[in-house]
Amino acid sequence: MGTYSRLFVPVFLIIAMVVSVRYHLMLEAETACANARYQHDAGELAAHLRKTLTPLLAAPDRASLNAALAGALLLNADLIAARLDYGGDHLEALRDRPAGQQYPVWFPQIAPLAVIQRTVDLNHARLALRFEPVQPLNGVWRNVRQQALISAVNVGIIYLMLGWLIFANQRMLRRVTDATNRFQRGEHAVRLPVGGTLEARVLATTFNHMAQRVQALVHKLQQSQNDLSAQLTRTLLAQQQLQVEKDRIEVTLASIGDAVITSDLHGKIDTINDVAQQLTGWPEERARGMELHQVFVLANNFGQHALLKAMKQIYAGGEAVKAGNQSLRNSLGQTCTVEYTANAIRTPGGKVQGAVLVFRDLTERRQLMQQISWQSNHDILTGLPNRAALAQRFEQEVERARQHGHLLAVCLFDLDHFQHVNQTLGQAVGDEILKQAASRLHDFAGQRHYVARLGGDEFVLLLPELNDRAAIEYAMGRLMAALARDYLCEGKAVSMSASVGIAVYTGNDISADSLLRHADQALYQAKITGRNRHHFFDADLDEQVRTHHNRRTEVRNAVRGNELLLYYQPKLDMRKGRIVGMEALLRWNHPTRGVVGPMEFLPIVEHTDVIIDIGEWVLREALRQLQSWRAFDVDWVISVNIAARHFQRHDFVERLTAILAEFPDVPPHRLELEILESSALSDIAHVRRIMLDCQALGISFALDDFGTGYSSMSYLKRLPADVLKIDQSFVRNMLVDRDDLHLVSAVIGLARSFGRGVIAEGVETIEHGAMLMRLGCDLVQGYGIARPMPAQDVLTWVEGFVTAPVWQAAAALPPIVSLHNELASV
Repeated sequence: MGTYSRLFVPVFLIIAMVVSVRYHLMLEAETACANARYQHDAGELAAHLRKTLTPLLAAPDRASLNAALAGALLLNADLIAARLDYGGDHLEALRDRPAGQQYPVWFPQIAPLAVIQRTVDLNHARLALRFEPVQPLNGVWRNVRQQALISAVNVGIIYLMLGWLIFANQRMLRRVTDATNRFQRGEHAVRLPVGGTLEARVLATTFNHMAQRVQALVHKLQQSQNDLSAQLTRTLLAQQQLQVEKDRIEVTLASIGDAVITSDLHGKIDTINDVAQQLTGWPEERARGMELHQVFVLANNFGQHALLKAMKQIYAGGEAVKAGNQSLRNSLGQTCTVEYTANAIRTPGGKVQGAVLVFRDLTERRQLMQQISWQSNHDILTGLPNRAALAQRFEQEVERARQHGHLLAVCLFDLDHFQHVNQTLGQAVGDEILKQAASRLHDFAGQRHYVARLGGDEFVLLLPELNDRAAIEYAMGRLMAALARDYLCEGKAVSMSASVGIAVYTGNDISADSLLRHADQALYQAKITGRNRHHFFDADLDEQVRTHHNRRTEVRNAVRGNELLLYYQPKLDMRKGRIVGMEALLRWNHPTRGVVGPMEFLPIVEHTDVIIDIGEWVLREALRQLQSWRAFDVDWVISVNIAARHFQRHDFVERLTAILAEFPDVPPHRLELEILESSALSDIAHVRRIMLDCQALGISFALDDFGTGYSSMSYLKRLPADVLKIDQSFVRNMLVDRDDLHLVSAVIGLARSFGRGVIAEGVETIEHGAMLMRLGCDLVQGYGIARPMPAQDVLTWVEGFVTAPVWQAAAALPPIVSLHNELASV
């Protein structure tokens, strides 16, 4: 049977014991649980009948009492009989037979549940109930049967796997027994098929290996089995030891990563491992027996001569020799850089019996070191020198200019609107533009000039050995024209220009870092004056730039220090006489200057990312305030001004959605974003997409200061604004200036034609409001209604606000049909 077969009995006993214990415990638990439910249900029914029968027994009605007892049989399937004795009479309700018995007749013997007899006293009456545990036993039987099926499947799987194991083991043993018997009968070529389980494959491989070795040994023994048998036996002891030692050495040499060649005392090659064969190009069968210097050939005569001299010293008992950065030539004439170590092979007594040469290929490591050295001084994307390389060359050019009295121009380049192109067209297009711009700068620089990339889209060009400023102007003209050519990216032409800041070294005592800083300040001037131009550093403007930088830093610190606050100006519907919302207006609570208006600090940061931080703060603060005002008036709309740089960011909609999610009580349609008309003209298609995405969220838009920019029918048609906001400069003078009145009337008519709403700023008097109502504009804001005020003053002001009687009267007047006739009457 075998060991595996004998396991069936103990396994079966263990399974039987575990199953017995498990089912004994499970049966006890299931019986106890079922009995608890059974007792509880019986008690519940007895209590129910006490409550039901007590009022019926007050004036005994036999039919009602009989119906109550019959209904009890329906309420509990375990109830077999119910008997009511009252006033000398009695009633009985009996069940013909227990309903739905599913368990076998022997099951109650191992899961005993007792019959329940309950007696209930009812005010001169007595109720007797009898319950039999049919349903509880059914439930216990179902659970036990289900678990028994699962256990049977598990036991079957276990025995199936044991059976398969025994079958595989017996098959393997049969194959081994058959092969062994055949081998003993002289069939030395017999082999086991390699297959089946892991044990079977290992056993078959071991047997085959043994059979092959024995077959070879028998073949050798048969060649001289008479006179040389004893000598052959001794030799085969010796050969096995040598073979083991040789195999060990060959395996060791083959497994290491270095190239190894061993030679005898005459310089003849004994062994050469796989790595050495690959590096020298000589296979083992050809290299063995050749001179060492014929296989290990160094490309230069000095290296080869040094190798021969070193090997001669080693054969004579000299010390080991090491050499690096040697050029090895293989059999095909190809070379690689190696380092080698040569040493003597000695017997246990110290006698030299040969030499070993160990060498390794350094070509990849050398290339890697060269690559690391190159990357430390070059920009990986463009291949231009980087900031580190520029610093060294910069100092050299400054010193040369100082010694020879030449001018040195430091030109700092920055691609205009590169960040926007990178965001809208993708980083791959941006990288391609950078590479093409770098190539144009490199071509222009040639051997005379020097160009480097600082990072991002900033490049530095050094123009040495110039005689005057005119030469710099000429060079900049050529270079700006080259950079302004279209960039071909993924089959599309991308327009791009550059701004340049130039600082000129004239021999004064100034460092390279200062020159680069001056060029950066000049670049800033080139950008704020319109871009696509070059600008020379002006020492007179240096102090102004520093002051501007300091003020920009001050504003940034004000944002971080929570010094900003919002004022709110009401928006009035004159015709309805009610406040419809508020415009959030930014202020700076300066620690020394008090409350400062936005025009004193926003222009300083409108072209930096600080304006984005300010814009997101305003959005959150306005929404937080509107959330608190909704308890006063849920219909108010709050308006927030958004800067162009903030609005045109690629992630504006995503960021705005996240901010709205912070205030779930404020519906998005209660937020109105005001953008300047001029901010949409730089990329009207991009602005239109952002507006449509925001409007899909429910947000509305107003074009602020409408009429002051480059207004046109086509722009108004393409921009999906909800409201046009008439600039206060037109409204303020419209009562005394007919041209302004015509403009206001034209904007109102334009809004009406395009289906847009309209609101007027700058309403300073009641007369302004009355005229606007007659022109068809009911929504207004301005000093004539209320000045901007802190949030805590808004509700008090609204509660005390009264609509002007003149506006109430104007609301009843018909609108002006002909402005020309109206002006004539005025």
